[in-house]
Amino acid sequence: MILQIIGYKNAGKTTLMSHAVSFLKSQGYKVATIKHHGHYDEDIQLQHTDVDHMKHFEAGADQSIVHGLEFQQTVTRVEKQNLTQIIEKSVTIDTNIILVEGFKNAVFDKVVVYQNEQDLEELRQLSNICYSINVRETDDFTLFDNWLLNKVKNDCDAQFK
Repeated sequence: MILQIIGYKNAGKTTLMSHAVSFLKSQGYKVATIKHHGHYDEDIQLQHTDVDHMKHFEAGADQSIVHGLEFQQTVTRVEKQNLTQIIEKSVTIDTNIILVEGFKNAVFDKVVVYQNEQDLEELRQLSNICYSINVRETDDFTLFDNWLLNKVKNDCDAQFK
């Protein structure tokens, strides 16, 4: 299952993403996340170049992977990709759910995180809106958690019928 968390800058998307990951992990699900950088005219800041795998990358490697006891990190040179391409090429583990922060115009189900009614109305014009929440006005995510758990269960059940 793929679920996007969308909204404008500083609306609380990362707060909700972090909460959703923690909640889903507590329920035994395997979760991957993808984050859109958000700045269309800038690239992401890479890790310090003083570590060996980044020296390889800086020397021109198209992909550099560092592997440790529990973690593995990959840095890859890519042309511009849409969300579907990123999922197909870069999500390499078997997951129950992929949570995506951003990519407003992609075609997957979406949760809108908003700060005011104007933002909500604008974002409701996008496709596949399933849920909306004002993260700044709540510290109780119980309703969201219940909705999310039902959505994951229903979507996962539908995949295996």
